[in-house]
Amino acid sequence: MTAPLFYVDEVATRATMTIRGEEAKHASAAMRIAPGEPVLVGDGKGTVARCTVTSADRTQIDVRIDDVDEVQPAREVMVVQAIPKGERGDLAVELLTEAGVTSVVPWQSARTVSDWRGKETAKRQRWQRVARAAAKQSRRAWLPQIHDHAVGVPPVRGAALILHEDATDSLFDIDLPAGPITLVVGPEGGLTEDEVASLLARGAHAVRMGPEIMRTST
Repeated sequence: MTAPLFYVDEVATRATMTIRGEEAKHASAAMRIAPGEPVLVGDGKGTVARCTVTSADRTQIDVRIDDVDEVQPAREVMVVQAIPKGERGDLAVELLTEAGVTSVVPWQSARTVSDWRGKETAKRQRWQRVARAAAKQSRRAWLPQIHDHAVGVPPVRGAALILHEDATDSLFDIDLPAGPITLVVGPEGGLTEDEVASLLARGAHAVRMGPEIMRTST
């Protein structure tokens, strides 16, 4: 079984380290971490230490650092995610994190039902917490970033792809250039013609993942 991963602000350069706060509480109360067990400790920015627990209680976990890896960042993949209704937003962030995307932009598109305006900070922080939990579960060395809430024309970086049900090209057949990728995912009601036209005018390419029409959260 793969050792569990815990995030800290900074991975120590010395031989030992202490995990405190919510991470320690979760490790001891929920996971029953005990002395002698292996754990991973990362900073969410590429540094991951392989450690052995030396002592554990509800307030702190002391570990011995056995080895430290520096994981290089993956290719930048930013997903512009039209905000789904209800808890489907959490599901979208969870699945995107597990798939390995590097960042997510919550997008208030023309047909988005959920309205974040006036509560953007709290909503974005919730998505960041969901991303952190999913990153721990999937043992990610790099935490994905949740960008500020976007309204209107979404931001794009590098090669931009629009997931669209009327597209004829498959996502898996596109020859992508090196560099960042932006993937635009529309809301439950789909993208408007103006939104698609605006993105195409900026160099985006419409694609589909297969013959089926998927939910915005998946």
